[in-house]
Amino acid sequence: MRGTDLSLQVTIRDAGGRRSASEADLPLRIGTGPGAALRLPGPVSDLSYALVGVLDGRPFLQLTATATPVLVNGEVLTGTRWLADGDDIGIGSARIRCGVSSEGLDFVVGFTGVDYDTLPPESVPDSIAQPAMPREPRAAAASRWRPGARSGAIYGALLLLAFCAFWLLTSSAVLVVVDPAGARLDVRGAPDVRLGGRYLLRPGRYTVTAEAAGYTPGTLEIEVTSDASQDFRLRLMRLPGHVQVVTVPAVAADVTVDGKPAVGVEFELAAGIHKLVVSAPRFLPFEQAVTVEGGGVRQTLRAVLTPGWADIRVGSVPTGAAVFADGAAVGTTPVKLELLPGNRTLTLEKDGFKTLTRLVTVAASQAQTLSDLVLIPADGLVRIITEPAGATVTAAGRYRGVTPIETELPPGRTHDVSLVKPGYEPAMRTVDLTSAKGATVRVTLTPRLGVVQVSSEPTDAELFVDGKSRGKASQQLSLPAVRHRLEIRKAGFAPFVTDVMPEPGQPRVVEAHLLTPEQAVVAAVPRPVAAASGVQLRLIQPGSFRMGAPRREQGRRANETERDVQLTRAFYMGVREVTNTEFRRFRPQHTSGAEKYQVLAGGDYPAVMLSWEDAAAYCNWLSDQDQLSRAYTTAGGKLVPISPATTGYRLPTEAEWEWAARYNGGGGARRYPWGDAFPPPAGSGNFADQSAKGFVSALLAGYDDGFPVTAPVGSFAASPLGLFDLGGNAAEWVNDRYSIGTTGGPPALDPTGPADGQYHVLRGSSWRHGGISELRFAYRDFGDVGRLDVGFRVARYADAPG
Repeated sequence: MRGTDLSLQVTIRDAGGRRSASEADLPLRIGTGPGAALRLPGPVSDLSYALVGVLDGRPFLQLTATATPVLVNGEVLTGTRWLADGDDIGIGSARIRCGVSSEGLDFVVGFTGVDYDTLPPESVPDSIAQPAMPREPRAAAASRWRPGARSGAIYGALLLLAFCAFWLLTSSAVLVVVDPAGARLDVRGAPDVRLGGRYLLRPGRYTVTAEAAGYTPGTLEIEVTSDASQDFRLRLMRLPGHVQVVTVPAVAADVTVDGKPAVGVEFELAAGIHKLVVSAPRFLPFEQAVTVEGGGVRQTLRAVLTPGWADIRVGSVPTGAAVFADGAAVGTTPVKLELLPGNRTLTLEKDGFKTLTRLVTVAASQAQTLSDLVLIPADGLVRIITEPAGATVTAAGRYRGVTPIETELPPGRTHDVSLVKPGYEPAMRTVDLTSAKGATVRVTLTPRLGVVQVSSEPTDAELFVDGKSRGKASQQLSLPAVRHRLEIRKAGFAPFVTDVMPEPGQPRVVEAHLLTPEQAVVAAVPRPVAAASGVQLRLIQPGSFRMGAPRREQGRRANETERDVQLTRAFYMGVREVTNTEFRRFRPQHTSGAEKYQVLAGGDYPAVMLSWEDAAAYCNWLSDQDQLSRAYTTAGGKLVPISPATTGYRLPTEAEWEWAARYNGGGGARRYPWGDAFPPPAGSGNFADQSAKGFVSALLAGYDDGFPVTAPVGSFAASPLGLFDLGGNAAEWVNDRYSIGTTGGPPALDPTGPADGQYHVLRGSSWRHGGISELRFAYRDFGDVGRLDVGFRVARYADAPG
């Protein structure tokens, strides 16, 4: 049947003929009064026997407050039930035949055994009949009623009727359907007044609670409006069930439920169908879909495990051969093996016979017998095995290979076999083949040991030698005289790794001082170098990263498209922004806008109020001081970068600037100069703070860095690479002309921006910025003239292009 909508058609056929109803008429009342849609014979009354409604596209019948039994298909209705096509509703002598289809509802009302318009009054059962009482004289009865008492009773009755009328007229009929049916229902904040199975509730908010055995109690907040009829639904969640997995045979097993590991073999599962997989060593996985009843019901899954191996019987002629399966010794012929499925290599060895190898394909539970394995005699065949393996073998004057090995030596005589392995004492063995046709030589090599003294700070770190734990780090080791990898670990510290070559008689000393991740980052930062002018730079190694910001990042702007970038050349970058003192060595008259704010001209303050060409000209002058090739040349009356780039001083490319700024010591790219969360903590940088009130319009609430405009360079904490003021203080010119890139495509190699354009890119926030958008490292700006909050820092390549 369709869900309830305006096209729902309801047809009613009774003694009065055929008529139609629609959704607006729902619910349909079944009763004897004129307001009943399905009217039955009997004493006229406003009460209803039952209501017919539609919920989620399905018709239902709900019992109302009446003593007259209502039958559905001969069964007494006790609450609410869904109606199906062909259902028969019986009330007294009346029958209502229900038709339910995709087109709508059809009800046929009929009566049996009556030819009048009312039903007889309901009889009183004999069991509750009352004895007749003698009639009191009329005068005596009248004497008990005084006029005042009679008037009070009448007025009280009228007030009660008025209140009931007011309640009925101002309330809505609210139906709450609970799944499962039969749950205990309570509407908090309202009297339990029901009419026809519906609550009479005045407009307002109510809390509906429901409880049912085997279900989690449910709560529903409802908003009752002034609509005459409103329906709500509350579905209770069934409690989980208890599932126990029993394996046959009883072995330790792991259980996964719907692909996720379960804890133990007894656990709770939500009601429904689940896929359980039981895995045990050497058995095939057991899989089964289990329907969990829920409601606290306990269920047991009996998992009958199928062996995952096969019995392989191996015999040889002659017997007594050693058998190896995939290199591991498993017995002597004749022998029964239990091998796991797959391709297995069986090797049979016996002195005086050539080694026999067979590839066996093993299928679970499919036994095989290999009984006709004939060993071939070998004259002078010698098998040499050493512990450890890998020793070089020399016999009969020539190199034979590396152990384990089989080699043929001339029979009828003795042979000297020499064994050599680095880190172990040389070994010599004599093989007598004068009477035997073959022999096996097994040698345990004696290590040449050297002493390694390890000390660690902290002392409780763990030591690993060649990947294997050896306990506390601070200890003395005796190790074979070969190269070993030593690693010292402790949670919360960066690992210490080194190689050591022990030497007998010459103790080695290894001292480890573990660093925290932060200390390790600082230790890895290269030491600064200085230009002739005193400008300090740090060497920065290249790498790959993603420039820009994702679309969903808060504060993202349209010009921050993401693209992959690969930097292939190491470069130097200025530790600080170029100061007024440094710039005035090149241009003594520069004021940095002191005409507006005197503090901007301080010697340790960043040089600002200069154009991109002013910054490029300073870079050329600095290259001349250090006798480096200039990075810029004049074309069309303007400075432009030289291509291919020289090793002279220049402005950092936009990619280099973002790579250095967002570097976080292996912890991912930083979003802000101070980390990944907004707002900035105290001391994070020089931004538009409370001290800048009167200088800028938008301020960072609750933040005060103490500088109304610029601050001396390096006044705040450095980045993980040891660079200052990448965010705040002054925004910075970079080498690239401005453009908006496109997303995707192959990684850009050492990008330098477009070849022409009016504007150049500005990166980093300044003392004028205090918003989320501007304080992010992905923020991009552009310009073609100097500003009071724009300066620069220098960069250069570490070496010429290859």
